[in-house]
Amino acid sequence: MEQMNEKKIRWNISKAMACVFETFKDSKLKIKKTKQYTIAMEKLTDLYKLSQIQIWIICVVCDKYIAYHDSSSIRDICNTIAVTAMSIMSWRKDIETLVEKGFFEWHRGKDNFQPASDFCESLYNNVEFVPQSKKEVDDIEFLNYFADRYESRRGEEMTAYAIQRELGQYENKHKHLDMIKRVMAEIEDRNHRFFLYDVTHDVLEGGKTNLNSTIADLYDGGRRYSVATEMMEEKHELFQKGLLEFIKKGNLSDATVTLSDKGKKLVLGEKAFLFEESINEKNLIKTDSIKEKRLFYSKENQKEIDRLKNALQEDKLRGIQKRLRDDGLPVGVAVLLYGAPGTGKTESVMQIAKETGRSIVHVDISEAKSAWFGESEKRMKKIFTSYKNACDIAQKKGELMPILLFNEADALISKRKEDTSGNCAQTENAIQNIILEELENLKGIFIATTNLASNMDSAFERRFLFKIKFENPSTEAKTSIWMNKLSWLDEKSATEFAKEYDFSGGQIDNIVRKIAMNEVITGERPVIPDIHDMCKCEKLENPSGAKRMGFCL
Repeated sequence: MEQMNEKKIRWNISKAMACVFETFKDSKLKIKKTKQYTIAMEKLTDLYKLSQIQIWIICVVCDKYIAYHDSSSIRDICNTIAVTAMSIMSWRKDIETLVEKGFFEWHRGKDNFQPASDFCESLYNNVEFVPQSKKEVDDIEFLNYFADRYESRRGEEMTAYAIQRELGQYENKHKHLDMIKRVMAEIEDRNHRFFLYDVTHDVLEGGKTNLNSTIADLYDGGRRYSVATEMMEEKHELFQKGLLEFIKKGNLSDATVTLSDKGKKLVLGEKAFLFEESINEKNLIKTDSIKEKRLFYSKENQKEIDRLKNALQEDKLRGIQKRLRDDGLPVGVAVLLYGAPGTGKTESVMQIAKETGRSIVHVDISEAKSAWFGESEKRMKKIFTSYKNACDIAQKKGELMPILLFNEADALISKRKEDTSGNCAQTENAIQNIILEELENLKGIFIATTNLASNMDSAFERRFLFKIKFENPSTEAKTSIWMNKLSWLDEKSATEFAKEYDFSGGQIDNIVRKIAMNEVITGERPVIPDIHDMCKCEKLENPSGAKRMGFCL
């Protein structure tokens, strides 16, 4: 890189450095100050405004780099001058000074250093080196430094105490960074902060943190086991404050951890959204993929559905939420669609999303449950956290807030268990408490469907702003559905089917599918009597006194 204000030096810089190096090499720090050495040293210290030790270090590191194009370490310097590491342990500060002044740069991934490229360029051209202004350390460089030092401490045979002391000084030096301010304000124990920094580095690198190896990097001896126990039992401060979470638990060797979304917000601040977990694509139904369908409602239902659709239009929703916020009221829109199976609850959610231009985050209730005690609650929390992240990301992208759909949520919103002596009952009640809390603080759109509203816990009832009951369609509605599904059917026949069979919309769909299958198989459209036969087979009848086969549960 071309230097600013560079000027040609009349004497040869590299020859002066070679003179110092030859005198310094194998000297065991017993320097024979010849006239030639003295002149060379005076010229170099005056040119670079560095100390004698710093000039020695530069000469050793540059000689190795020019000869082998390789970086150097403290051990390399020790070997060059034939001394022990303890003899020059204070030189590390000089090396850091050379890095800060732009002469050296750290070699990524090791505790090695090498001449900066523009410094090398000045040596090759025998010109004055004017270092560019040192860039202020940012969050990423800070975290990289921590990770590099932990990786290299074993090779340097540094104790945990020594590395923690060094990193404590480094943290204190950069405590003006917003990231450090946030973390120091939240976590008093510096070892806990350092653990958090190390895990954050793994997050930025796109990896996961093996708990056992990270504890080994940060601690020595018996302290490792006490920290490991606290972590595995989730009694450690970082777990208690919700900053860390397990990806995989098992035993200590297999356990992997990462930052929770709360931890990401603490350490990464406004950049956290780049690394926060969002919705799994398989659970996301995009508005473009929803097929438009015409649905038929009773007059009462149509009125409620229209009111809900209007409320979820983006301009109206913003106005409603502003008004509610100004009045100190909850701004979330929670909706309950309840009624008999097959009456169009789920399809109504799809069509509402389609008409309002919103995607749907569809929660698989079975995935929210876990055989491991305590895991179900975490999964439920994760569902709402991921939904909040999806809303934040949508807002940043200028997209509309998605709808969170709990389909067939009967088990989740049913009456809470009074007998909580069993783990299962405790877990179910804990999950319901989480949902209730999340609905209380909801800022998005939540829709639940259920077939059993009569069994709903009363605490849920007031959380739902809209409660829309779906009943089997009237004769007129069923006639319209028949004619809409089978465009070739005349009104008389459609009315006959509507009056004779008390079907839901879903059951009519089943008949339509059978008709389509019959046309493919036979190549002919079924006649009206055939359709009556299909209708008669649709419902499972169990006349009183009929013998039941199989097992009863």
